[in-house]
Amino acid sequence: MKNLNYKIQDWFEHPNFGIIVSIANPQLDKFSKDEIKGLVGDCIAILDAETQQKKWIQVSQVEVSTSIIDKKNVHICLGNSIKLSDIKPNSDIVLSKKILV
Repeated sequence: MKNLNYKIQDWFEHPNFGIIVSIANPQLDKFSKDEIKGLVGDCIAILDAETQQKKWIQVSQVEVSTSIIDKKNVHICLGNSIKLSDIKPNSDIVLSKKILV
């Protein structure tokens, strides 16, 4: 079993939903949308690339889209529980669930 750490691909602030972070990774492509939502769970951590410190944040919503070439893109809504400036370039998301890989 292994923790799931993924590089944050994009992050932005939406006026209605707060902070949204996006991840994409070939490891996720083999899972269904429901399985991915289950892996994300209710809480994630942002792992600062420089300090290696984790900041745990409540997840308010998860959306999974599939591209035309069958690649999964995961968008995680964090609401207003974090500031945009708290997310640094090259940071990772740490999912709270574990899977067999």
